[in-house]
Amino acid sequence: MQAKQLLAPPYGLVWCLKSGAISGSDGLTSANSWTRFWLIGLIPLVRLGGSHDHRRSAFGRLVAEAAFWAPAALLPSEFVRWKPVDSNTARVLLTYAGFEQAVDMVVAENGLPTRVTMQRWSNENPDKEFRWQPFGGELSEFREFAGYTLPTRVTGGNHFGTDNYFPFYKASVKNIRLL
Repeated sequence: MQAKQLLAPPYGLVWCLKSGAISGSDGLTSANSWTRFWLIGLIPLVRLGGSHDHRRSAFGRLVAEAAFWAPAALLPSEFVRWKPVDSNTARVLLTYAGFEQAVDMVVAENGLPTRVTMQRWSNENPDKEFRWQPFGGELSEFREFAGYTLPTRVTGGNHFGTDNYFPFYKASVKNIRLL
């Protein structure tokens, strides 16, 4: 699998995937969201988006991705507020385009984030109904890229911290190029 991502919190993201015969993208802008994947570039496999529920879920993904891959994008600003939770956890609230999303970041003694947790608006549940549910991941194996220390191993998924947790996202990163 190869993927490229343009991550611009709070404004949006575009994630493009190529994996064998499957290709496609997920995206979010201030006005729209989409999930579109094809088989051999011709046969549509997934075509979702445009609804308020999809945009709210995509905004949650944007905030989680920022916490995983671009924590500097979460520095305090007109869109970002921080609150302490406990001695090693902080909550960041990102507000933009009518959405607000909170994410908790657990930080090790050396200052590196090790865990990201949140309630995400999602329909990834047995009822296939949109609702708030746990989402999160673990970050490890940090390396420096262009002056930023970032994780090169990330696992994450829906229902994080529950018996129903399924880590659908498992990344072992070889390179990060910051633009």
